[in-house]
Amino acid sequence: MSTEPEPATEDTAHAVDTGSETPGTAEPAGAASDARSDEPAGDGGEAAAQVSEVEAELAAQRIERERIERRKAEKQGPIDAGGKLSGSAADLLAAVRAVESGEKPAATVFGAPEPARRPAPEPVRPPRPAPAEHSAAPAGPVGPAPETVQSVRRVLAEGGAPEGLAPQTAALLGEGAQDALRADPWLLLRVAGVRPEQADGFARALLGAECGPDDERRGRAVTVWLLEQAALAGHTALELPRLTATLAQRGVPDPDAAVQSTLAEGEALAFQDALEETGARREGEQDEESEEGEERPVRVLIGLERYALAEESLADGLARLVNSAPKQDGSAADWEQAAASAQGSAAELIRAVAGHGLVLHTGGEASLAEPAALLRAAHALGLRAWAAAPG
Repeated sequence: MSTEPEPATEDTAHAVDTGSETPGTAEPAGAASDARSDEPAGDGGEAAAQVSEVEAELAAQRIERERIERRKAEKQGPIDAGGKLSGSAADLLAAVRAVESGEKPAATVFGAPEPARRPAPEPVRPPRPAPAEHSAAPAGPVGPAPETVQSVRRVLAEGGAPEGLAPQTAALLGEGAQDALRADPWLLLRVAGVRPEQADGFARALLGAECGPDDERRGRAVTVWLLEQAALAGHTALELPRLTATLAQRGVPDPDAAVQSTLAEGEALAFQDALEETGARREGEQDEESEEGEERPVRVLIGLERYALAEESLADGLARLVNSAPKQDGSAADWEQAAASAQGSAAELIRAVAGHGLVLHTGGEASLAEPAALLRAAHALGLRAWAAAPG
């Protein structure tokens, strides 16, 4: 039997080569051969094959663990700037790393900070042209000219009247107010708050010896002033006897002449109001009227022109409204039957509407049931009727 060692098989050589890649973990080749030299010759091939497989498996596991450790170390370590990025992302990452490490200041890398944006100014819109009807209107407030007010103030100061009345007087008398005051000082009585005795003092200061209580200008001024005071109290017209008696109390020597002068100047109007006859007339009066023609008694009323015209216009409008209503809206029997079915004041309202074209009903919220009953009666008669809320 030969004492020389058996030549190494292919598996044994592979195991020794594999162990040599990782020194310090595999046994020396000589020790391995010595251990196998003690085994019987017949089982040496199988034992060597098993050892080679185990060593190969261990070596493969060690290689895999080393690869895993290297990947973990790569993940935990710093990322190389731009190592796995490209384009603008890589440039941005490199710039951030440079700023973090202190190699470059932020201003040089990212540039100067952008100034704050200001809101864009609104476009300037051209002014719209004024409408045609308003373009010619005066820009300033309507009122007396400053020169007129100043002239009136001088006249008032000359007559001893308060200078604070100058704007009112100039607005009332208009242009040339100073000349009008000198010609008729009692025109000051038309200014609100001025009384007859104050106007008399102003006139005496301006006219001197020419001023007197029988002055026709004073009679007209006092007449107009009395009518103004009556209108403020709710009487737009005064009976002629009452007006002349009041003028006499105010120191007017000839009240009838003062009233006639006021009417002649058109500052007041006179109209007649017919009176209903009451009582039996005397036989002598009846005989005279039968010969000359029967005349109805009237009363004469005096009122300012503006109030008289306004009342006349109102009277004409009411007359047109009354005459515009149909003369027959259902038979009298039907209206009477509707009134009989109502109660109390509602029946009176229905009868009033049946007999008149214009009826004024008052009472406020408490009497709303009465117009409601009237509307139901009108609808039952086949008439068009409706109610409108006040205001």
